[in-house]
Amino acid sequence: MKRIVLIIVTFVFVLTGCANVKTNEETASTLEFFNDIGKTLSELKNEYPEGEFIVSLDGFPDSAAACLGKPEAEYVYFFFGGQSGEFEKAMNECEEQIKCAGFITTANILFTDMEDDMPFQDFFSLIGVDDYEYLLGEDTKTAEGWLRFMYRGMEVMVNTNEAVAGGGWDITGAERVKSTAPVSIVDLEILNTNQDIADGVMFD
Repeated sequence: MKRIVLIIVTFVFVLTGCANVKTNEETASTLEFFNDIGKTLSELKNEYPEGEFIVSLDGFPDSAAACLGKPEAEYVYFFFGGQSGEFEKAMNECEEQIKCAGFITTANILFTDMEDDMPFQDFFSLIGVDDYEYLLGEDTKTAEGWLRFMYRGMEVMVNTNEAVAGGGWDITGAERVKSTAPVSIVDLEILNTNQDIADGVMFD
C-alpha cells in the first residue's frame, strides 16, 4: 500500500457569478457550483481544463479529500476521501465513473450572507438549520470542535477550531463560526458510490 503525501491547500476565495437575493438559502441555490454536482470527473476535466488534481486536508476532520480545482480557487470539487491509498491513480482510472459529490470551500462562500465570528444561534438561524451536532469530548477524537448538519439534502462539516502556526488546530469550544472556517458540503449517496469505486483501485 502506498501512502500518499498530503498537501495542505490554502484557499483564497473571490465569489463571482451569484445573484443578489434576499435569503441565504436562495443565494446558495444560485451558486454556480451546485450545478456541477453529479457530473463525472471526465466531464468536469473537459469543462475546466485548468483544474488540477489536489489532495486537501480541509473540509473533513479525519480524512484527506481527492479533489479537482486550483489552489487559489474559491472552492474545489470533491470526489472521495481516505487516509491512505493511491488517490491520483483512482482519479485517473475512474474518471468516467466517479462523480462530483460536493465541494470543499469556506463558510462565507457557501453561506454568503454570514458575518465573521458568528455565535451558533445566529449562524444556524441565518441558514435556516435547527438540528446540528457539535462534536466535543474524547469520543470524537479527530472530529472534536467540528459541526455536522444537513443542508439542502447534503451533509455539511464545519471546522470551528483555530489554526495553529506550524500546522494543526486549537480546539476552542467557543461555539462560534468564523467566515473563513473550512467547510465541506457533500451528497452522501454520490460519495458512497465514489468511495466504493475508488477503494477498488487505490488499494489494488
